Amino acid sequence: MIRMPATENERLLSSVILVFIAYFGLNSLFFAFLGEDSASIPYLITLSFLSGMILGLSFFLWTRSIADGGEPGSVTSRNIEILKKALSDDETRLIDLIRSSEGVTQDSIRFKTGFSKSKVSAIISEMEKKDILSRERLGRTYKIFISDWLKK
Repeated sequence: MIRMPATENERLLSSVILVFIAYFGLNSLFFAFLGEDSASIPYLITLSFLSGMILGLSFFLWTRSIADGGEPGSVTSRNIEILKKALSDDETRLIDLIRSSEGVTQDSIRFKTGFSKSKVSAIISEMEKKDILSRERLGRTYKIFISDWLKK
């Protein structure tokens, strides 16, 4: 499954890749349809480069607005970033995991983090007491959610 780039570096790399894809893709189309000896090729190469740059910049800005909480109902980055300053590394790792896949089961968290069952349970219980997370019973495990006050 393809996911949106999460970090600044991933967004930048994705944007640069889009620039190259657009540039080389358009150049290939121009050469295929016009031939290599057309007089307009230098202008079209410049046009393909500018199109690639516009596409890459647009993607970079679009993913930035989503990362800043642009989607309705998403957990806003600002609240989470403030909260992360007060959390331990393990708690921060859990928050990032739960944020990327809201409603993840406690068992899935254990397998994705490599933490023991008791460690995951203890961290989640502590964060539930602090009203950072909420959990919902699902058979013999729990589904974990970010608390509503962080989504505002």
